[in-house]
Amino acid sequence: MKSNLFEVPQRQSEIGILLIFLTRVFNLLKGFWAIIVYFLFTGPSVQTLIYIVVGLVLILILILVYSLVYYRNFLFHIDYGNQEFVLQEGVFNTEDIAIPFDKIQQVYIKRNILQRFLNVNSFVIETAGSKKEEISIKAISHEKANQLLAILIEVKDKYSEKISDSGSTEDISKNQFWSHELGFLTLLKIGISTNYLRGLVLIIAFFTTIYNEVRTVSEEHSETIQNYLRELPGPMESVSIFILIAVVVLLLSILITIAEVFIKYFNLKLTQTKDSLELEMGLNTNTKISLQPRRVQLLQVITNPVQKWLNLYEVRISLANSEDELKKSKIKIPGLDKATVSKVNSFLYTEQTSDVSNIFSPDKILLIRRLIIAFVPVLLSYFAALYVETISITVWLFLVGIYVVIAVIWQVLMFKSLKLIISNDFVYKKHGVWNETEKRFEMYKTQSISIFQPLWYKKKDLINIIFHTAGGDISFRAVSKDILPYVNYIFYKIESDPRSWM
Repeated sequence: MKSNLFEVPQRQSEIGILLIFLTRVFNLLKGFWAIIVYFLFTGPSVQTLIYIVVGLVLILILILVYSLVYYRNFLFHIDYGNQEFVLQEGVFNTEDIAIPFDKIQQVYIKRNILQRFLNVNSFVIETAGSKKEEISIKAISHEKANQLLAILIEVKDKYSEKISDSGSTEDISKNQFWSHELGFLTLLKIGISTNYLRGLVLIIAFFTTIYNEVRTVSEEHSETIQNYLRELPGPMESVSIFILIAVVVLLLSILITIAEVFIKYFNLKLTQTKDSLELEMGLNTNTKISLQPRRVQLLQVITNPVQKWLNLYEVRISLANSEDELKKSKIKIPGLDKATVSKVNSFLYTEQTSDVSNIFSPDKILLIRRLIIAFVPVLLSYFAALYVETISITVWLFLVGIYVVIAVIWQVLMFKSLKLIISNDFVYKKHGVWNETEKRFEMYKTQSISIFQPLWYKKKDLINIIFHTAGGDISFRAVSKDILPYVNYIFYKIESDPRSWM
């Protein structure tokens, strides 16, 4: 007798008991690390150690019992009759969660280092508008995870197709059209050419923490420190030391960025199948995601001059989600060459047309406003320089001069880069000085459009406009009212297009 896969309620892999146990123990240690460190440094008595060991053993036994009960009560299955994925979980209170197929937004597989060691995966199901993962199965075998992924992708869109008990669902990997993988050299190029400001911030935060800890000690030895400061090298030697430190910090920030890139995107593989884009990546947490075109709300392509020279582009795909979770619903795919970006674009937007586009630029009043804002720090620094005796007017003028030149050039280039493009089916926004960004979404997926006019725009008949999508907003400031007929056209496309926005 044939039956549908996962129709009968089933548990996770048995190794899941160990995974639950180790996860709970780790969370316990993380919560009480300060107490553990205290006992390690204070050297408790033998009697205290005995109490601690006995207490730990009892706690471990309770955690093990909890893990066994949680594992036994954790059941999941597919209810084909009601077209739902159902999960039951809980220890003291049992909770039943049912997600209709048409409410499933995204399904994907991921695993961390511990799960890799135990040879199990996490299977995650998300729904549009949710504030957290609706369902997360922490310990499922690789074979079952791939079967479940294939079934839910197919059945939520086409329930009428039945699946035999032999497990002969069509393997997604059999219909590969093209595949793109990131090698060691490409990851290294991304790490070197990407924005390493994050690494610099981490270093500054680290040394700031150390400074705060050392400051208390320095107050107790202020006289010794003052004597040391008198013996410091002269001005030229100090400048040399400062340059050396700056170079070392810059190199460290680049190394941190490279390490972060390798951890996040190790073994990245992007594959186009008949119905979806399959993405797998990650060293610490390996993630496997299946992306369908109709789920994509917003597409971004980002590069900078160095990456463009290396033929590297980053694609960011935004899926529908709640406003609080938009950052989590953005999928980053770095290291793609221009040809692969074109393939991704063609697959996600199969019905795009090569139509004439209408290009809008902001009014110069936006540039003036941004320049005024950029000069505010100059004014604040002037008042600060008046009250800080160590800063001479010459040094202040030199620093302000450098800042003004950079700020003016940056704002002018940013203003020139701003473009809003409206075609027959798409809305684009282009911007960026160093990081050149192009954002795109299909008109019929627009959720709403906000238009407002500040008082200082009325004389020039300008407006600010925001396009709201389920994957994020696109705003454009100080644009002429000539854009309004095109806004009406977008509303027409929303109402007349028969396709679902997700």
